Amino acid sequence: MSKKSKFEANSEMPSEALEMPKEALEFAQKSVDQAQVAFEKVKDVAQDNAQIFEAVASAYKSGVVDFQKKAMEFTQKNMEQAFAFSRKLFSTKEFGEVVSLQQSFVKDQAEAFKAQAGELNEIAVRLTTEAAQPLKSSFEKSVKDFSKSFAA
Repeated sequence: MSKKSKFEANSEMPSEALEMPKEALEFAQKSVDQAQVAFEKVKDVAQDNAQIFEAVASAYKSGVVDFQKKAMEFTQKNMEQAFAFSRKLFSTKEFGEVVSLQQSFVKDQAEAFKAQAGELNEIAVRLTTEAAQPLKSSFEKSVKDFSKSFAA
């Protein structure tokens, strides 16, 4: 009698002994199907999140560019006014005129600063709102989908 390995010994067993019970096979197939569905959902969520973050980044970048352009515009305008003030100041002959120019310049600059700060604030608020919009929409969709799953 020759020595046989365990595999060879098992290979001589009847094929019925190697078959999985029908319930176990159905359970295994159902588990694989459920895992695939779960993976598809996770993949969809990951793709949605990537798109959302791309939209947020795009909106943020656009808003920051607008803010920077406006800030540079204000800086240029303020510097031009300062140079004009300096030229007027150096062309004055009387002390009273210097004081009057100085008061007028300070008043005008304070008003300009107030208006410029308001414009920059509007841009900042718009930037925040537009950058948050994709997240807000995604959250609202998630809540709606979540509610639907409980209603079903």
